[in-house]
Amino acid sequence: MTYPALIGMSIAATAGVFLLVWSMRKVGLRAQFMVLLALGVTIAFIMLVMVQTPHFPEWLGVSMMVVVFVASLFGTRNFLRSLAQDEAREEDEARQEFLRDSVENSFHNPASPDQIR
Repeated sequence: MTYPALIGMSIAATAGVFLLVWSMRKVGLRAQFMVLLALGVTIAFIMLVMVQTPHFPEWLGVSMMVVVFVASLFGTRNFLRSLAQDEAREEDEARQEFLRDSVENSFHNPASPDQIR
C-alpha cells in the first residue's frame, strides 16, 4: 500500500470512530455498551494486525490505537452519564408512584371509628 492510501485509511478510521462515539448519546444503554465492546475489540484487532503483519507501519498502528483509546474514554463517559440519568429517572418514577399510592391510600381508607380512639 502507498502512504497516501494509509493516511486516507487512518483518517477514515478516525472519522468513523468519532461518529460512532458521537452517536452514542442518542441510543439506549444496551447499544452504548455494544459500542464500547466494539471499541475494545477494535483495539485488540489493531494490536493483532500490528504484531502479525511484518510490513504494517508502526506509526499507523500507534496512531490508530491512540485514536481508539481516546474515543473509548469519551464513550465510557457518555455511557456512565446515560446510566446515571436512567437511574435518576427510574428513582423519580418510583418516588412519584410511592407518593401517588400513599395519597390514594389515605383518601380511600378512612380511619375506622375503632382506630380514632
